[in-house]
Amino acid sequence: MIDTWLISKYCEVDVSGQVLRDAIRTEAPTVASELRDVLTRLTSTEEQLARLLPVLEQDLRGVEQNLTAGPGDRAPLVESVGVLQARAPRLDALVARRAAQIEHLQSLTRVWVAQQADPPATSTAQQ
Repeated sequence: MIDTWLISKYCEVDVSGQVLRDAIRTEAPTVASELRDVLTRLTSTEEQLARLLPVLEQDLRGVEQNLTAGPGDRAPLVESVGVLQARAPRLDALVARRAAQIEHLQSLTRVWVAQQADPPATSTAQQ
């Protein structure tokens, strides 16, 4: 089953994972297979961000403890080279990748929804 909750989260559209899976019938790329792939990549990126954030939070907490420490208080050692220099570029790259993946997901979802839409019924009053 394909987990489509990110489509709901970022595109505000409900797409059935079963319908999406059923639409992937061949090895040839389709909108459905592209959606599956971007969902997989976006999930991975968000998991990487989720793992990085607690580490950054811990680093910032150490800086905060140093700033608020009074005379005689024990404070953790803070890297003199820079607390965030080692991790901030990774955060920036992941945030940029996530933004691009969300934009791609939104574009593909619009195409998917357009392909799935039923043709408008002709009203008998208009005839």
